[in-house]
Amino acid sequence: MSRTQRLGIAFSAFIAFAVGVITTLSLLLGGRPELYAEFAGAPVFARLMTLPAAIMVRLVAITSAVTIVIGISNLLYVHMGRVLRGAFFSIVMIASFALTIWWYWSKQGDTSLLAAVQVPIESALAALLFLSMVQGGARVLAKRADIWGLLFVTVLVVVLLGSLPIESLAPVRAWSDWLMEIPVSAGARAILLGIALGTVVTGVRVLLGQDRSYRG
Repeated sequence: MSRTQRLGIAFSAFIAFAVGVITTLSLLLGGRPELYAEFAGAPVFARLMTLPAAIMVRLVAITSAVTIVIGISNLLYVHMGRVLRGAFFSIVMIASFALTIWWYWSKQGDTSLLAAVQVPIESALAALLFLSMVQGGARVLAKRADIWGLLFVTVLVVVLLGSLPIESLAPVRAWSDWLMEIPVSAGARAILLGIALGTVVTGVRVLLGQDRSYRG
């Protein structure tokens, strides 16, 4: 590796470190003006502290939007080539995309697009999830007929029955609500904490220049 390349890598790491530190301080201190309310010029300092985070959030939003547009354009380009070769699913995809755009513009962007597209898709995915969970429970009992497999199937049956809108299942619904509020909530929070710790570790590696993208 030449000296110019090493300087370029060091400069990239320094820029990433500086932007990360400034944005982090802006997010931590910009929303808490009471920490420096006693100092002279606190309002001006508060506006200066919130500015970097606001700029970075807008840049990320703009970059994400441009990335989505590029991804959609590439997807349409690839499937248009397949449409010319007579690919059935590509024709369905292009037709669905055109129908969705037409529906959105004809309704002037109201919530009917959400009700007509997203809600049926979510319902279909929920039905598939229900069938997958039932199949998974049957496989667990077939392969591991022990206390843990029985516990998994019991919890699955209680949660599924508790989600049914039947008045006679009110006691089961109470157990289902308890399972969703305590064990499931604890598991979800543990997963979120793991994701947060992983994000922090990755961010620190990037800020310190230890990430692979800065090694050349």
